[in-house]
Amino acid sequence: MQNSILIVDDSEDTLEVFQSTLEEEGFLVMAAKNGDEALEILKSQDFTIMLLDINMPGKTGLEVLEEMKSRGLGQNTPVMLVSAVDNLGSMKVPSNVIDTLKKPFFYPELIHKLKSVHKFSSKRAPEATL
Repeated sequence: MQNSILIVDDSEDTLEVFQSTLEEEGFLVMAAKNGDEALEILKSQDFTIMLLDINMPGKTGLEVLEEMKSRGLGQNTPVMLVSAVDNLGSMKVPSNVIDTLKKPFFYPELIHKLKSVHKFSSKRAPEATL
């Protein structure tokens, strides 16, 4: 799980830019084109963080978060919501949402936020397994 990011966005152009930029910074990146694909990936893999677009056809980002919670997926994965909407700060979001990022944004800002999350998550005590 070290340094891994799941990016969920319906725009292939956005996914490509995210993926190439973040891989250049040393992150392991997996991309999902929609909410259903993200949920399928989360069944078998954990991530350091998930970047989740809010406005997608099919399942919205908020619906993905609800389904993650109800199905017990990605419970230890912090989520950063990404969207072009202006009212991100006023949205009611689950506790695993650690930050929001409004499009368009500067990639250095994103990289800084992601590295901060990675430093925090790597300092956490490992989860006990049964």
